[in-house]
Amino acid sequence: MNTRQNVLFRCDGDAQLGLGHVYRCLASAEQLREGHGWGVSFAMATGPIGFDLIRQTGYPIEHKPDDDDEDNWLDNVIQSIRPDALVLDVRSELARSSVEKWRSEGLLIVTLDDPSERRLAADLAFYPPVPQVERIDWAGFTGKLYVGWEWVILRKEFATTPCPKPQVPSPKPRAPKVLVTMGGSDPQGMTLKAVKALEMLDEDFEVVVVLGAGFQYKENLDNLMSTCKHRFDVRENVQNMAEIMAQSDLAVASFGVTAYELAAMGVPAIYLCLTEDHAKSASAFVEAGIGVCLGVFTHTSTDMLTEEVRQLLNDASRRSQMADRAGQHVDGRGVKRIARMIATRTEKTND
Repeated sequence: MNTRQNVLFRCDGDAQLGLGHVYRCLASAEQLREGHGWGVSFAMATGPIGFDLIRQTGYPIEHKPDDDDEDNWLDNVIQSIRPDALVLDVRSELARSSVEKWRSEGLLIVTLDDPSERRLAADLAFYPPVPQVERIDWAGFTGKLYVGWEWVILRKEFATTPCPKPQVPSPKPRAPKVLVTMGGSDPQGMTLKAVKALEMLDEDFEVVVVLGAGFQYKENLDNLMSTCKHRFDVRENVQNMAEIMAQSDLAVASFGVTAYELAAMGVPAIYLCLTEDHAKSASAFVEAGIGVCLGVFTHTSTDMLTEEVRQLLNDASRRSQMADRAGQHVDGRGVKRIARMIATRTEKTND
């Protein structure tokens, strides 16, 4: 094990962007550090929420000055740190030409789910099996492309076999547990729409609502719940998300990293999407029989969501089939596979 090897992660996370990129990089960082003995650093341009998540782990962070160009700033960071690998998980304007320069200087370039032209300058590019990847023009790409459920990056707590849901024999079956989770920030307040939809149901069920670190609609949610007939168990600063998911029978969730986490825990889900691109990605889950996508949330009425939840609440057999398929597709071990590949590639380069 070569403890002198180091990796630099470039990501951002804030209330608008979400925290999925940060969580993916943190999971990868932990695997490279704990599993391969690598040193880890982060380079971040925006997001106090993301900064805080990184600080809690103790990893050093390089912050981009407001008056500096991203390409110039990151080049200076690379020249200072001299990492062996650069992992890019950003939606910024970082130029392909800069990435090509760093690659030509011997830096291993890794991209995660990157739709930009930067991907063409990567040594290793990893993507979930979403339809957009097949439609991208890969002309000029000389690296290695990996696409599939097995490359999905999740935190280590999701690399486990889903626990069987508790079964209570008839005639008093257990009420289904519904989880509402809209990711780390929920920038458009989709949690409110989910609560309104569930409130319209007359079925017997339990609800857990998880609020991410960047949730900005707490006062609106409190006002809404003060008029609800159903009891909503609201949880903040959750540290045991995998456990909460494993105990759930159905989820109403924003599409993103959360969707993959739910699949790893064998939870059938109804997805609301922030963008058309997310809706296209969610189609892979629908095709796999893992979940139901209602499209972009602004085009989804509360009544539509209520009816979809009602159908799944009343169809335990369908939920069970969806849960089985989810567990078969996402095993939560993608981060180990990717870290091993990064370590192997650098070892070959240094031989």
